[in-house]
Amino acid sequence: MPPPPAQPGYALPPNYQGPTAPDYPQPYQQQQPYGQQGSAGVMAAAAAGGIMYQLGGPAAWSIGIGVVSIVVPFFFNFYFPLLPIAGFISAIRAFQRGRLIGGVVGIVVNVLGGIVSLISAGLILR
Repeated sequence: MPPPPAQPGYALPPNYQGPTAPDYPQPYQQQQPYGQQGSAGVMAAAAAGGIMYQLGGPAAWSIGIGVVSIVVPFFFNFYFPLLPIAGFISAIRAFQRGRLIGGVVGIVVNVLGGIVSLISAGLILR
């Protein structure tokens, strides 16, 4: 079956060349390849920001409590027997809030603080 004849009112005008291409670059032509979008300083700042997030909030409290429970018995004749337990609980709260690195550091520091507290109390190594 042959195509229907073209209607007389729909023909293109004579010498019509169609629209011209835009003279500005397309957005995909302006993008840089992946990995070259930022400088090394920007990437380092972003990584440092991620680490600082991991070590903030309840993780910072856990690490601080652990450091205090380690340092105080060496400089003063005093120790905090329950402080490492509070730091351990804060490390668990850091895990629950998605701060895995800070939680692990907090647990390690508080275990060391608990050992120092037990040594200061005379329960082990005396």
